[in-house]
Amino acid sequence: MKLVAIMCVEEYSDLARKLLKDVQVPAFSESEIMGYKYAEEKEDDNWFANKHTLDNSHLFFTMCSENKAEEIMAAVKDCKEKLNKNHVHAFVLNIEQHLS
Repeated sequence: MKLVAIMCVEEYSDLARKLLKDVQVPAFSESEIMGYKYAEEKEDDNWFANKHTLDNSHLFFTMCSENKAEEIMAAVKDCKEKLNKNHVHAFVLNIEQHLS
């Protein structure tokens, strides 16, 4: 079992929801989060773009099979390439134990 998380700035939250729907994730959670940028960075290293102030962001997460996690990551990669921007991030964590 895997935990997949997608983080994005507010402008891309609809896109993240659509991505999860398109890869047929049956259920996910979403939370608004606040991101802070303290240091100057190159845009490639900075998912908050060129803004230096507080940003509204979103965190989406779902528990799924390894195959579904790979589908989600491939969809995020494709999305990032189409956008040609670094405003959507995703990661996968192993779930060692869970109780249902």
